[in-house]
Amino acid sequence: MIRDSFTILVVDDMKFSCEFIRRALKKEGYNSVKVVNSSPEALMHLEEHPVDVVLADWLMPEMDGLELAQRIRQLDEENHHYTGIVLLTAKDDITSIRTAFEEGVDDYIVKPPNQIELAARIYSAGRVATMQNDLLMSTQTLHKLFENKCTVDKITGLGRIEDTQNRLSKLLNQTHSRGGVTCCAILKVMDIDKVVTSYGQKVQEQIMNSISTRICRHVRPMDLVGHAKIDEFLIAMYNDNSDNVRCRHFKRILHDINRRAYKTSSGFINIHCAMAMTITHKDDQEHDVREFINITREKLHRSIETGFEEVAS
Repeated sequence: MIRDSFTILVVDDMKFSCEFIRRALKKEGYNSVKVVNSSPEALMHLEEHPVDVVLADWLMPEMDGLELAQRIRQLDEENHHYTGIVLLTAKDDITSIRTAFEEGVDDYIVKPPNQIELAARIYSAGRVATMQNDLLMSTQTLHKLFENKCTVDKITGLGRIEDTQNRLSKLLNQTHSRGGVTCCAILKVMDIDKVVTSYGQKVQEQIMNSISTRICRHVRPMDLVGHAKIDEFLIAMYNDNSDNVRCRHFKRILHDINRRAYKTSSGFINIHCAMAMTITHKDDQEHDVREFINITREKLHRSIETGFEEVAS
């Protein structure tokens, strides 16, 4: 992988810092480096020219590095792109770093940056971004190949309910014949009808597409994600070891979907979702796929009625 192929955007309100980093990266073989001096300027640049890596100062006026990271992730969802995000910071406490990773940051460098470490971390972030973008491109190609088939939902690119049920049925059969565990989760988008009433169907489709993108970033390629209803997504996972299935994994998915507003053509819109999950083992009572989905859906409805904020299980 050639370092010169990476496109890098440096964001820092201190001009001398930008110039120091640009020169340091150039010495290490990075030639495509653009510098800007504010987060708004960075966003304007990224809207027109997506890059592989953004290296941003954590503390900046107008918009700090964490908020910039959130906005970049929203741009990524809109553009079906992945940007590696590295923050420059004087903070090295665990709480701050954990917060940064939760907001979508890929890595951080403690000030003042060492030239060799800086180049290495940029390389790591660029490599991850390249792999993610290759995967996104492959996924889009597959969606285009199958978009005219009745099994694929044109809004999200996910399987429709018939295809989703068929694939889930195979997972259930595998569990009851060979062992292991199948977990089925249903995610419900609350009040999506109000979005249509207030903003129109186009905005609704933009939100559903973004939700599907966030879900797919948390699951493995072999896992099942389908668009079950206009306001529901189905997620199914199989594991040969029940110890590998954890409710907290689905909590992370729900947290990521609910924590950031969705960028649409009508501005940023907050959406709230609820989730329930059901796990079945080899020796559990065998249900057909529709019964299994309905059991999960009933848990979801009870959870919504009681105002339970976690993943119902």
